[in-house]
Amino acid sequence: MKQLFKKEILVVVLLFITTTMSAQFVARHAMTPAQYQTEFNNLNAKGYRVTSLSGYTSNGKELYAAIWKKVAGPAWAARHGMSAADYQKEFDDKVSKGYRPVCLSGYAVGNQAKFAAIWDKRAGGAWKARHNMTASDYQKAFDDYGKLGYQLQQVCGYVVNGKEYFLAFWEKKSGAIIARHNLSAADYQKAFDDCTNKGYHLKSVSGYQKGNTDLYAAVWEKSATPAWAARHGLSRVNYQHTFDNMYYQGYVPEFVNAFASGSGDKYNAFWTNTAMKSSDLTLLDNAANNYMKTQGVDGLSFAVTKNGKLVFAKAYGYADKSKNEYLSPNHSMRIMSISKGVTAAGIMKLLEQNKISMNQKVFGPNSILGSKYPTPADKPKLNQITVSQLLHHTSGLRTCNGEAEFWNKDKTYDDTMKMLLKSSDLLKFDPNTKYSYSNTGYFILACIIQQISGQSYETFIRNNVLNPSGVGSGMYVGLANGSVKSNEAHYTPETKQNMQLWAGFGGWVARPIDLVKYLGKVDGSTTPPDIIKASTHAILTQDTTLSPGYACGWSVSGDRQNHNGAHGGSRSWLAEIGGGYSIAIIVNNAPSNDSSLSKMLNELSTAVKNVSAYPNYDLF
Repeated sequence: MKQLFKKEILVVVLLFITTTMSAQFVARHAMTPAQYQTEFNNLNAKGYRVTSLSGYTSNGKELYAAIWKKVAGPAWAARHGMSAADYQKEFDDKVSKGYRPVCLSGYAVGNQAKFAAIWDKRAGGAWKARHNMTASDYQKAFDDYGKLGYQLQQVCGYVVNGKEYFLAFWEKKSGAIIARHNLSAADYQKAFDDCTNKGYHLKSVSGYQKGNTDLYAAVWEKSATPAWAARHGLSRVNYQHTFDNMYYQGYVPEFVNAFASGSGDKYNAFWTNTAMKSSDLTLLDNAANNYMKTQGVDGLSFAVTKNGKLVFAKAYGYADKSKNEYLSPNHSMRIMSISKGVTAAGIMKLLEQNKISMNQKVFGPNSILGSKYPTPADKPKLNQITVSQLLHHTSGLRTCNGEAEFWNKDKTYDDTMKMLLKSSDLLKFDPNTKYSYSNTGYFILACIIQQISGQSYETFIRNNVLNPSGVGSGMYVGLANGSVKSNEAHYTPETKQNMQLWAGFGGWVARPIDLVKYLGKVDGSTTPPDIIKASTHAILTQDTTLSPGYACGWSVSGDRQNHNGAHGGSRSWLAEIGGGYSIAIIVNNAPSNDSSLSKMLNELSTAVKNVSAYPNYDLF
């Protein structure tokens, strides 16, 4: 059996400090030596210790990645950027003082090998360590130490001047391990699958590039471990997205390795999860993956709250399939008609500020918009429309969004309102005589918010609804030219409507995490406290005899609120599903056989409610 390995720098990416899981941790990547030192000093002063440290280069630039945890432990020390001579000197000094290696990293900067290391004074068996070994030296050391009862703990491979070297340490202990090195990406995946099928878990993984080929080395160990997950060969962008995904499932980073690949860098890592059962994680994964497979969905993201706490979020598939960019829980996506509930919340805030009333007239003499938008002579019945009728879709107005103005980045609210008022078919029926779902009504509600507040629609909603709800910049109105922002997923088909004009009825972009947080603030529950009064919530969720089941921007069933959204490449749900659960789901292309989106909500909701137990933490 061929047994060699190699591993390169421990890497972790993200800036999370969390008290919600088994340990507080901070993770950073792509730090210059000076940035790493600054972060090290700051976190050390706060009681954090480095548990994983990796040096590497990207486009020739020396970088570092590290994980810190606030955990009790023996005395420890860490160094980085050492030459071979400095490393040997530091190593000898630490050994003389009773320290043993915890994490070792070898990497090439230019034509020189450099080293980073963590030591501590924990108890353990006898140990051995070697560095700057050629492949044959390493294989011999592995064989010789194995015969003496030493078990490989970590190996790091690095390439200097086109030649591969290895850095490793062993400890005398019992147990079963499997080790491999010089594996292509495909061979590594096969070895990974074989080892995990035999009950081994990943202990160390390393990547390095020799010539133009990425190679991998790893160690697997057969021992008890909590739920765990591993990824390899990730681009920097996809590593970040993967890290985000792991965090919102309750995973804690344990090990990460980065290595130079081409002109950039790639990442390998693994995480453990003591917050959720493997069976529950699999249950949620199966529901999402099955829906995506049966419906031909490229990317799906969802978030779950239990009694107002964010307990789970995960994204699957691609944010941009053409660029192989993974979808992250932190990607924002269009929510389309869920925007109506956001607009309704803005109207409720104006109601509480005594600046509007539900039965106030919208057009005509002494109305909200009458002085700005005079009623055309051929449409006198517009003067009968009230704020309440717009909210409940009983105004008689036809729907809109297909007109050229809504697709023109240069058109304004004034341009669009004037176009609508000139339309011969604007009124489908007399106001307050029947229900008919109307985007036009919510476009006009956005105009009302602007007219009364003297602010732009988005600014008013931001200041009066989202900021008080604790919802940040991940939720916003899309661009007037219909393009996506930097952290927004791409859509299939890609549509280019003026999202600024769609804002009131379908122009908001958000993360599922933002949506469930917002819902928790307008759901009538005291935990967390709402941003609107209980009496206002009663108005928000009251349907009418003409609109049974539809209140103000929300479909209602008993005490549950929900709304979906659909247009172009976006489909979405935001719903209370019973048992204290709320869920938000967004996909970035149209499902093939779920026009009502009932399968999406039912399949994901069923899985959510069948989880045996969620953690008590709050990931918001």
